Amino acid sequence: MSLYYTDEDGAKVFVLDFYPEENIYEEKHTLLYVFVKFDGDDEELLTIEQKILKSTERLKLDYVGWRLFEGWGEFYFYAESGKGFENALSEALKPKYQYESGNRRDKKYETYKKLLLPNEVEYNRLQSEAILSELEEAGDDLDAQHRVEHHAVFMTQSQRKRFIEEMQEDGFSFLHDFLDEKAEDDFVYGVVFTKLSALSFEIIEEQTASIFPLIKQGHGRYEGWGTEALSIDEEQEDENTPE
Repeated sequence: MSLYYTDEDGAKVFVLDFYPEENIYEEKHTLLYVFVKFDGDDEELLTIEQKILKSTERLKLDYVGWRLFEGWGEFYFYAESGKGFENALSEALKPKYQYESGNRRDKKYETYKKLLLPNEVEYNRLQSEAILSELEEAGDDLDAQHRVEHHAVFMTQSQRKRFIEEMQEDGFSFLHDFLDEKAEDDFVYGVVFTKLSALSFEIIEEQTASIFPLIKQGHGRYEGWGTEALSIDEEQEDENTPE
């Protein structure tokens, strides 16, 4: 699955393969990169990308993606070595584009994980955008009051209990807790909590901004939010139904 988003620094980011829990680059431990001076539009950026990919195709590199920030298009690859990379870039970019390039060892794929993949906040923003888009397509009345259900998990019961107390002081309501016996890690103590509100990206951002510090303080993990769609037609039918 590919991913396109804007990170917290304001950079536009494209990741070709979004699999954060998998080692998708196998034994290719050399990071190759090229930064191209860029003042054009997104279409020109994609043109540059295609030039680089075509010229480096014979090198059998694993393309990671790009990042556009402060007038530079940054393109990243993983490979067994940097052999042939500079010559391929010269064919693709000279003399039209100014660029800087290089390579370094990245055995743990730190650039992929920490620079290109979204962090927890950025990923939840992407999830919120997707949920709101689905609700709109379903005919949801986003201005209506929804019961927004948030989910979090913790490693101990005491961490969860402390969080429940703190989030209720912050205006959220406890719905239920649970034990996730199928969890693949130590975060097995879950809690679902709610807030009644209209829906917008800004409203969800405000809610998550208030609970993220509490979850982190309790060494927990936020698992996202959801709600039931409320169509305008359904609301009108409820209002017209005799008691």
